[in-house]
Amino acid sequence: MKRKLRSQLAVSGALGVIGGAALMGGALFLLQRTGLRPLVAGWATWLLLAFLLAFSLAEIPTMIFGMRYLGDSVSGKRLVVLINAAFTFFAAVYALPFLLLTGRVGIGMALAALSLVRFAGGLWFVPSGLSMEPNP
Repeated sequence: MKRKLRSQLAVSGALGVIGGAALMGGALFLLQRTGLRPLVAGWATWLLLAFLLAFSLAEIPTMIFGMRYLGDSVSGKRLVVLINAAFTFFAAVYALPFLLLTGRVGIGMALAALSLVRFAGGLWFVPSGLSMEPNP
């Protein structure tokens, strides 16, 4: 039975989103239990947000282009599936320092929610009709 790349991307992307949600849940638990005080406040908060947001958004087209390129080769398809999981997960990795350093939960969760944009981008722009197995 031939497995399609789209279904594999959906599963790996969902795992990345779930992993990111678990990471952010752990960070919220840590923030609540320890009473961690914000280390960054005022204009530095917005500077940190701009830096992390720009980096996170700039990574999206770069990674999708790379996954499209790797998806063209037979051996690269499995790597694309693994990269997609990490790609969706990394939105939470960028949101984690913002949340812990500033204590701003709403903005931190919005940064982490970019994993949904990454998930949709991976499904939408990476070629999906390709089979995971080599052609005979």
